[in-house]
Amino acid sequence: MTDAPRRGRPRSAGADEAILTATLDVAREVGFRGMSMDVIAERAGVSKATIYRRWASKEALVLQALRSAINPMDEVDLGSVRADLVTYLNDLAERMASGNMTDVLPHLIEWAVHDEQLRVELDGYVAHRRQPLVAILTRGIERGEIRDDLDLDTIVDAFVGPFIYRKLLTGDAIDATLVDRLLALLLPTITP
Repeated sequence: MTDAPRRGRPRSAGADEAILTATLDVAREVGFRGMSMDVIAERAGVSKATIYRRWASKEALVLQALRSAINPMDEVDLGSVRADLVTYLNDLAERMASGNMTDVLPHLIEWAVHDEQLRVELDGYVAHRRQPLVAILTRGIERGEIRDDLDLDTIVDAFVGPFIYRKLLTGDAIDATLVDRLLALLLPTITP
């Protein structure tokens, strides 16, 4: 049995990139409620059918655009939970302060409040983004550097929450000083 030849033109990586870039640009300009697939297609120089062959919905397209815009954090293992946290949190601070974190996320969060399927997809996206920090804390528990009775989800929220709060609400500095203050506040509560 042989594979049947594929019909039609092969997918273009350039078209994918143009569509994802156009999606983020349009989302920044008009928000998610104002987005239209027609405008995205025009911006990307493709047909609407081309977009729908690649993504089943606008929500799926937006999440893929977001995933492509923000590279996942590298896993850090320097041998101690403190060194790992310092490295991870400073990297997070740099990414969020430099603007590498797209402003599309606030709109996506707003939209997910009213769309259950998008909420599920966004939850999966967030869970994936939390994994490097969960891994750092889990290794800390395994090495005996962190109490083994901690609720990891709550600790992850406690470390990341101030970054998101400052990014989305206050506009306060996201920098090494914030990292130092978080570590001074949280490390004593999680160590044995």
